[in-house]
Amino acid sequence: MEPGAETIILVLSATVFAIVAVSGRLARLSITEPLMAVGIGILITFLVVDPIDIRSPAALTFLELTLALVLFTDAARIDVGRIRRQYRWPARMLLIGLPLAMVLGAVVAGWILAIPFGAALLLGVILAPTDAALAEPVLESEVLPVRVRQTLNIESGLNDGLALPVLFIAIGLIESEAGRSVSSSVLLVVSLVGIGVAGGALLGLAGAWVISRATEHGWMDELHQKIAAVALALGTFAAVEVLGGSGFVAAFVAGAVLGARVRPKCEYLYDFADTEGRALVLIAFVFLGAGPIYQLIREGVPWQAWVVSLVALFVVRPLAIAVSLIGEKLLLSTVLFFGWFGPRGLATAVFLLVAFEEMTDISPLVADITFLTVALSVLLHGVSAMPASQWLAGRLEMRDRREMPEMGEAFNHPTR
Repeated sequence: MEPGAETIILVLSATVFAIVAVSGRLARLSITEPLMAVGIGILITFLVVDPIDIRSPAALTFLELTLALVLFTDAARIDVGRIRRQYRWPARMLLIGLPLAMVLGAVVAGWILAIPFGAALLLGVILAPTDAALAEPVLESEVLPVRVRQTLNIESGLNDGLALPVLFIAIGLIESEAGRSVSSSVLLVVSLVGIGVAGGALLGLAGAWVISRATEHGWMDELHQKIAAVALALGTFAAVEVLGGSGFVAAFVAGAVLGARVRPKCEYLYDFADTEGRALVLIAFVFLGAGPIYQLIREGVPWQAWVVSLVALFVVRPLAIAVSLIGEKLLLSTVLFFGWFGPRGLATAVFLLVAFEEMTDISPLVADITFLTVALSVLLHGVSAMPASQWLAGRLEMRDRREMPEMGEAFNHPTR
């Protein structure tokens, strides 16, 4: 164990313990757990430990495995079949809003920063995915209609996995712009995405078959189903990475396959997401607070980073979502609410780290923009979650509920 590792472990354990000990109080104060985790991460770096280098092998591995588990469990908990039948809104937000947000983000970044298209697209993709952990008060708010909550739940559960192929396309474009041959850049993208999809599908099918058969024969109880699912997620990630594909794509695909094949038996996986997975995500936010966000506070960021981050939060996402929902007859208040609650968190940070792993020539300004956006999102979405939910609930109460699509029936997907 490296020097100081015991101190870091002690601090992380104490931080998670402190957050869960006052979790009920935090909810009443409209303070989210990720906001508390980032704040403590910043504080302990000022007082106790040196800044954490999240690109170090240990920290990077932890963050990557945490995101792989998040992608796997998110894909498993969303019933894609029900999206096709019952959920036009999240489908439109994913198939129209997400691509539009990436393109608009790239246009904004390219215009303000005067960078090549590949780098601009990379930044647009990094800033597009949303994080369900930061919107938890909204997803669990009883004052909001189920259909509104489930729209954000489904979108945040699937958009990071769907953005991954475009991330690798952006990396391929940057490599091509830097002088790498077009054929090799295309091969890079195809291998990362293709091996990821194929490996994830095959391992997901195999894992689902084993879990189903073992459960039917009484060889596996719920506890060991959970262990098997987690092992499948991590094993899929590692196996596909060894083969040269994207372990993140594979984890997402494997989770979707497992959820589709053994959905009635997936309760154990949701339990994992609510316990061990939640702890891992909290530690990840402590890392972000004690590392790059602390560095931003200490060193400051250029004005260009502020402009791009604020436009991404206040203009790009709301505009993309508004366009995607044209014709759905929603209240303007609902459209604004959907547009605002696109918090950026773990996926945004790890997407940047993935780009750093694949390339070495990335402007420090891209990193500044990424972590500034995460920091602003943790703060702004954290403190606005409950007030905004109550505001929308009040606006809905003022209308005839029988004529409002927001009040329609909806299947209650598990939340993260």
